[in-house]
Amino acid sequence: MRAPILFRLIGALAIGVATRSPAQEPVVNRPPDTTKVDSLRRRRDTVSATDRLLQVQKDQRIQLQPMPLPGGSTIQPAGTRIVLDRDSIEWAAAQDVGELLARVPGVYLERGGWIGSPVLPNYLGHGAGSVEYVLDGQPMLAIGPDSLAFDPSTFPLGFLDRVEVETSPGMMRVFLFTRRHDRQAPRTKIGAGQGDRGLARYFAEFERRYPSGIGVAVAADYFGLNPSSGGTGGSTMPSGWLQLNYVPSPRFGVQGQIITRDITQNLLLADVTHDTLSRQVRGGRTDAQLRGSWRARPDGLGASVDMFAAHTAWSSDSAPGHEGIGEYGGIAALRRATWSAQLSGWHYTRWTSLDSRLDLGWAPTDWVSGSVQLVAQRHDGDRRGQWVTGRMGVKLPYGFRIGGAISDGHRVQSPSLSDDLPQRFTDGQVTAGFDSRLLTIDAGYARDDGWRPKAFPEFVAITGYTPLPRTDWITLHARLAPVGWFTLETVYEEPRAGLPDGTPPQHALSTATVRSRFLRNFPSGIFGLKLQGVVETWSPGIGGRAADGTAIALPGATFFRSIIELQIGPFFAYYDRVNLQAVKTGSVPGYLIQPLGSTFGIRWEFSN
Repeated sequence: MRAPILFRLIGALAIGVATRSPAQEPVVNRPPDTTKVDSLRRRRDTVSATDRLLQVQKDQRIQLQPMPLPGGSTIQPAGTRIVLDRDSIEWAAAQDVGELLARVPGVYLERGGWIGSPVLPNYLGHGAGSVEYVLDGQPMLAIGPDSLAFDPSTFPLGFLDRVEVETSPGMMRVFLFTRRHDRQAPRTKIGAGQGDRGLARYFAEFERRYPSGIGVAVAADYFGLNPSSGGTGGSTMPSGWLQLNYVPSPRFGVQGQIITRDITQNLLLADVTHDTLSRQVRGGRTDAQLRGSWRARPDGLGASVDMFAAHTAWSSDSAPGHEGIGEYGGIAALRRATWSAQLSGWHYTRWTSLDSRLDLGWAPTDWVSGSVQLVAQRHDGDRRGQWVTGRMGVKLPYGFRIGGAISDGHRVQSPSLSDDLPQRFTDGQVTAGFDSRLLTIDAGYARDDGWRPKAFPEFVAITGYTPLPRTDWITLHARLAPVGWFTLETVYEEPRAGLPDGTPPQHALSTATVRSRFLRNFPSGIFGLKLQGVVETWSPGIGGRAADGTAIALPGATFFRSIIELQIGPFFAYYDRVNLQAVKTGSVPGYLIQPLGSTFGIRWEFSN
């Protein structure tokens, strides 16, 4: 077979250059020391590159003071708070913040479909007002189309360094902390992913901190998903994050940051009836924050003060078109070895003129600890909320522990609705646990005094929930690790003496995980492998109410999911596949989860 003429010409030219005679060489006047100069130049470049590499390795070992976490380190009884650090987030089987919360006992995720759709946690049947979010000390207010509940699925996981979940009877608070670079060497992270329905995800981040105390972080995340085969339900969500701070000493720092998200969620229609399931959303949300921080001591003890000025805005061509909320507040804390006190106060320019909290913690010994939280809120229309939550925990011999919590008072779950009045409640919970190297068990029994929950407005087909009667809840979390590389884990919740709308009568999420670093073959720990199977199942229940008040049945279902993650040093690769049995249902009636939906991609974090 003849080669193309272009390749033949290139080959002839290369042969001609290689066989050129001395008489064909052009005459060029060169200085006599050209070879010496060129060799020195190459030698200097080689030495410079090596020096730069050594300098980066040296800078990686130099730790600089980052911006301190907002507030003080409050004392809480064991089992009150769940902490997910950066490593836990990296290895979690989660595509968004909402999926991170699926492992919290008592949480049922209401999904609007597959990735790119709303993922809204419903905690103990309390609906849209059951979860509050705090970003770097600033409450994340619901605004725009999610004016009843903040949608955590729109917040990129790559922006986060730490997530803390604090539970109490009937309510859950989620604290989100952005990444904090503490090394002199710059750090870069990139990622790319693809999947079914033309799914595309790209991520890039750069962080730098200087010995002078100046720090900068900039990141961008893009997510895009085509509509399903029916032609509806696609979405795009580009996001950006810029943070600047100045920390001249461990005791003082100033930080400003802005996070933007441009959300487009196309109209979603039912496959058979073509009824509207989700309205089209086109708009952008911006969260800007300025914080000043002071610490009396660099070791976390002593007094601390954080002052905030923030602004949250939503802009859209459709109603509601443009909204903005100013947020001004502060946190004053005092921490000692055996007790802690923290007072926070916020003023919002819309809906809530005062949101204040006092947290007191006490741990006189390693065996006993307790905390008290007092909350006072004032909303438009002379609506007020006041409640107190008390917690106590006792550690017993042989790894056993017991605890309890009680909340009592009045609360307005949706201040943005002028007709939402304060609700009276008294909720209690008793927990028992056991911790050992092989087995961890947490069992809880909660009594809900009754609640009038709000349905999530993102799901148009579900217009409301019936009032929740007095309900007893059983929650369970168990983790078994018979060997170091294999674990079984499950969370389970079941309402007793009551059946709330929007939550199935029984719900369980279980995982079987193989994770090994093959230390015999890779003693440096550079290699990591995770194989995980996930099973989520729930029994038939009531998904909510239609506009005429009739009950909408929630079919029972069982979903299987498989995840593979591979680590080689700072390089991650993953493959995730959901709904392996192609079940044609979802966690919300009418909102189907993609059958055999798969995503795969890479993440790579390195020092420059």
